[in-house]
Amino acid sequence: MIEGGEVGTMLHDFRVRMEGEEKSPYTVRQYLFFTTQFLEYVGKAPSEVVPLDVQRFREHLVLDKRYSKNSVYVAMRAIAYFLRSKGSHSADEIEVPHRSQKLPSFLNEEETHRLLSVVASDPKSSALLHLLCYGGLRVGELCRLESSDLDLENSLVRVRRGKGDKDRMVVVDETTVAALRVWLDLLRKETERPPTLFGVTSRTVERLVKEEAKKAGIERKVTPHTLRHTLATTLLRHGLDIRFIQKQLGHASVATTELYTHVDTEALQSAYKAAKPKY
Repeated sequence: MIEGGEVGTMLHDFRVRMEGEEKSPYTVRQYLFFTTQFLEYVGKAPSEVVPLDVQRFREHLVLDKRYSKNSVYVAMRAIAYFLRSKGSHSADEIEVPHRSQKLPSFLNEEETHRLLSVVASDPKSSALLHLLCYGGLRVGELCRLESSDLDLENSLVRVRRGKGDKDRMVVVDETTVAALRVWLDLLRKETERPPTLFGVTSRTVERLVKEEAKKAGIERKVTPHTLRHTLATTLLRHGLDIRFIQKQLGHASVATTELYTHVDTEALQSAYKAAKPKY
């Protein structure tokens, strides 16, 4: 059996390890959630866990908890990562199910315009949302940005330690450059500057996007990732080569970017009407 105090210590160490490897706050929260559930379910130390324990927990998530395929996928990833960090060989035998691919949701251009309009008078929110809408940054990438990462003369933003721990250059438009200049001018006048460009957490950004979308009259759920999907879909609709979109978003494979070729129904309908055969 494993004592409650031991579980707390292991979870703390696990959190520190993930944060040290710069996993996103969202990933850290998810992995801790599922690992906690797993340890409570098996009641064993990692060194005592056998593959059958993991299989039974997986069945528990599916049959008793009624978790979705995506949740089970994340749970198995989390447990494998946790056990591997503890040197358990059971991690090597965990079968991670295929993740169901949902079509990403996105805003149309009129909705995006309304969203940016409601924050026009707030320099910080305006600069932040412009970067999400025109730069397509992940929320963690946005939160880590520093003023030294901005090359406004060339309309470029350096994203450091993106997914896969890779750096990349992101192109932004002139309205984003203008919004960033206003925010930087205000920052220079502050006696106490934030440690990063915006001094925000992922949760703060998520809350901001949700609240401002509601003010803009957008009824459905909007997240920072929705704005990333919005940029990709809009660029594709406007004819930008998918390989350039891949570079902008920092996708390791163009196969990830190709998902956007399946979501723009409106563009598909227009293209079909223009090219349909006349039998």
